[in-house]
Amino acid sequence: MKYCIYLKKSEPEVSFSSEEHIFPAGIGGIKKLPSEYVSDDCNNDFSSIELGFMRNSLISLPRQFFGPGKRGKLASRYATKSSISIVSNVDDPNEIELGYISLGKPYSISQIKVNINGTAKFISSSIDDATKQISDFSSNLTKFANKYILIKEEKFADDEFTLGFHEGNWYLGLSNEENQSQVSNFIQKIIDQKSFENKTPSVGTMQPKVKLSMQVDEGYFRICAKIIFNYIASIQGQDFALKKCFDPLRNWIVKGGENHFAELLSGQALFKGISFPPQAHKLIITKVDSSLIGYISFYGDSFSTIVYLCDDFTDPFEIEGFICDWENRREFRLLEYINTLHER
Repeated sequence: MKYCIYLKKSEPEVSFSSEEHIFPAGIGGIKKLPSEYVSDDCNNDFSSIELGFMRNSLISLPRQFFGPGKRGKLASRYATKSSISIVSNVDDPNEIELGYISLGKPYSISQIKVNINGTAKFISSSIDDATKQISDFSSNLTKFANKYILIKEEKFADDEFTLGFHEGNWYLGLSNEENQSQVSNFIQKIIDQKSFENKTPSVGTMQPKVKLSMQVDEGYFRICAKIIFNYIASIQGQDFALKKCFDPLRNWIVKGGENHFAELLSGQALFKGISFPPQAHKLIITKVDSSLIGYISFYGDSFSTIVYLCDDFTDPFEIEGFICDWENRREFRLLEYINTLHER
């Protein structure tokens, strides 16, 4: 039956053409719910929250170091990148640039550092073919339309700004917001003077560190709850997931609002005493008195989170667990995984 377990709607009010992953594909999830369980409307609404979960939440840092890449792919060419932020020199913390992390390594982007007193310095994204990078950057600079992502950081000097270009977007770094009004004029002067044409780039070395910000917001907790709810629907079925006792959780996952359902657990590991793949994601669902409770962790036992699924659950329930061994492209129910350990 095509009936959305989140919106409690069916065709033709909503459509069903895609399948929902239990763990998001972007962190290595493989198994999916049947297409008739989650509507396209709901999937579309979840997309931006999942994107924030993977790029800006607590798990964004281990994901940038370990993977997986886009859509869960493991090849390095698909590796994900952090948001563009501040890259500073370990030897000279005042020397800062715009950059990102990919698979644990920091990279600068192509950028110019402009002093409003009249100097401009080009910074290459790598030492490879820096002359071409200058040419490409100059060409893109002629199309600059004063649209950029602002990165405010007090470490920038008051009389300077840095303008970087990466994957089709401009990034402006500065400490003094009054300089924003002068950006377009300075860029036009640089274009008119052809400041970087026929210049031979000098190459230096730096040992960089990256300053990143991560969020523990409602979106993070809603995605944790969605993963656990997806799994319970996959093992117990659609009718079970549609039970009225899950309505408060269901509505919060879909619409947000005050969080009465999830919180971080400090220093608590799931499934103590069992040897798991070191970077696996894990969840467990159990009944305590009349409450159904889920626990989830990512990248080993990092960021353990508890989710209260409902507090008036009267049916019997056997403990359930699920392991996403994304590094080896395998997923197991808990008992299946324990059996594989006994077979070794």
